[in-house]
Amino acid sequence: MDINVIYKYVLAIHIIFVVCWMAGLFYIVRLFIYHTEAQEKPEDERKILSAQFEIMERRLWNAITKPSMYIVVIAGITMLTIIPAWLRQPWLHIKLTFVILLIVYHFICQDKIKQMRNGIFKWTSPQLRLWNELATLLLFVIVICAVVKDQVNWPYTIIGLIVLVFLLMAGVKIYKHFRTKSIKQDDVLKNKILSIKSDISEIIGTNCSEKYWIDWYGAYEIDPKNLVFWVCVQTDKMKKALEEMPGLINDLRNLLKKHNYPLEAQASVHIGFESQETVDRVSGGNWYHHFK
Repeated sequence: MDINVIYKYVLAIHIIFVVCWMAGLFYIVRLFIYHTEAQEKPEDERKILSAQFEIMERRLWNAITKPSMYIVVIAGITMLTIIPAWLRQPWLHIKLTFVILLIVYHFICQDKIKQMRNGIFKWTSPQLRLWNELATLLLFVIVICAVVKDQVNWPYTIIGLIVLVFLLMAGVKIYKHFRTKSIKQDDVLKNKILSIKSDISEIIGTNCSEKYWIDWYGAYEIDPKNLVFWVCVQTDKMKKALEEMPGLINDLRNLLKKHNYPLEAQASVHIGFESQETVDRVSGGNWYHHFK
């Protein structure tokens, strides 16, 4: 086979796995961000999310990102072996410098996976978002060098990099602003939910003669209509008594109005009754699977 054809095949493989490698690097840092933010959740939710993110990070890294990086490097060395004259080109020296920086970036990410697996979270979510953009800057220079080669106009390229940095930083700040605003709105809604739960407990306490608790869940951050309340008691008899108690469910639903829960969502909010006996009988005592 002609050496030029071999070179083109190796180049194709190189480009394909550069795409795979960069996709893995971009996505792994997004997982780091979500993994870090999950540490702010309640303990039960945090454990579930952390375990899931650890699995996703490990699979992404071992199945895609790490193999792609090694294939990119091997293909690159192969191309230089086929055409060693490239090594005398100044643009290649610049490109290889940034490739080395990208490989360092790769191994820092690999170290972050190990840290998070061990419960060590040194960087905040905003810091990780900026770290995510660094790979974009490295890729920007590498691609410019590979495509334009010796015709690179470095003053304009540097100006373009500076503009790109400012745009990326501005994007992170804008995102942070809107995300903070969204979190504040979620906190207001959650405070309303907790107040409603407290009042439900008070009303049930005057009508229930056995141990009870109030459970609630739902993706209310996505849509307030997803909120669910359960009045949990011990026996089927008490459950039935509460379900049949005149006006009780209306009193509970009126709490949504009292605490100004979003009007358009009030009719869709579920308030129900369940007993330990039913959960034992139907779901082996597992409340999580019973409600799921």
